[in-house]
Amino acid sequence: MKNCNNKIKQTCGTTNYATCISYESSVNTQSSLPQEGCYDLEETTEDIYEQLEDIRTEINLDELGEKCLTYVPTVEGKTIVKNVLLKHEEEICLLKERIAELEARQLCDFPITDCNLDFMCLADACGGSVTTVGELLQALITKSCENE
Repeated sequence: MKNCNNKIKQTCGTTNYATCISYESSVNTQSSLPQEGCYDLEETTEDIYEQLEDIRTEINLDELGEKCLTYVPTVEGKTIVKNVLLKHEEEICLLKERIAELEARQLCDFPITDCNLDFMCLADACGGSVTTVGELLQALITKSCENE
């Protein structure tokens, strides 16, 4: 047996392999082990590692940040689930605020000046430029009624 830097485990005397150590507790519901028991330490450790690998695969974040969100990586350069969820929460809150603003706004108040429309003979009630959806609708109604 080699020295292994004088670790305490090296002072135990005889080596007991994990297959010879009984595991007396239960396993979780995600375990691939049968639920009837009679486990050894090797089986349960192997099962835990398999579950950990499954979890790591399921929460792989490598492809995040390639669309419209930029995530803040940790010092090690990794993106972690907590930061992703915080970013999603931040973005959802911004969207909710913007939606509330838009829902509170009347359609007639929306500006149309960026639409680059040629209003030709249309004007607002005072003869000025049409600048909102409401003014445009009113100008169209007024012009329509004048032609009757």
